[in-house]
Amino acid sequence: MLRFVLASHGHLAEGMKDTLQVILGQLDNVDTLCAYVDPDITIRTKIKALFAMYAPEDTVVVVTDIFGGSVNNEFMVALSDYEFFLVCGMNMPLLVQLLSSDELAAQDIDEAIGECREAILLCNDLAASAGEAEDF
Repeated sequence: MLRFVLASHGHLAEGMKDTLQVILGQLDNVDTLCAYVDPDITIRTKIKALFAMYAPEDTVVVVTDIFGGSVNNEFMVALSDYEFFLVCGMNMPLLVQLLSSDELAAQDIDEAIGECREAILLCNDLAASAGEAEDF
């Protein structure tokens, strides 16, 4: 089964899952890890609990909020203990694309990242270009 973990500092991961469910419907294959909301539970403990729920044959894709942050760093360490894909830079277009897939391999994830990277734009430039085109 294809499984996803959205992991963030604070409640961002839960908010992303909530929005994804508005767009895609119920997502039973998506779990969240919200770091630093319970000071008594470490990120590493939460990671172990998540992976204990998954079957060895599951394909797991973890998407974290920011490269170099403590959440991503803990998952980097976990790469030596568990087999999963680790993606950083969580954003809605990327998540929609990944979650709309029935199967994912590293190449599929790389392609989705590339496509979503191109979709990050400063819209003011587009509006200015559209205005200039209308002047002709």
